Amino acid sequence: MQKKLTGLDYPASRIHQMPDHAGAPRARLDLRMMGSHLALEVTGTSSGVIVEAFGAPETEDVKVTDVKRKPKVDAPTS
Repeated sequence: MQKKLTGLDYPASRIHQMPDHAGAPRARLDLRMMGSHLALEVTGTSSGVIVEAFGAPETEDVKVTDVKRKPKVDAPTS
């Protein structure tokens, strides 16, 4: 993913590899700029990827890799 994004001129310094989640590779993209608080967490799955947006304050002392996220609970399917 990093190779593909940097090939599209996305700054490598804003792509952060994260520890695997239940064996699935994970990365976070820091999209915070000009007052935005947006970041993305991308998790690889056997059928593709899951991308989840989350907020993180835009300050130098808050890194997107340090943000603790609460797991989302899926709605019942039946």
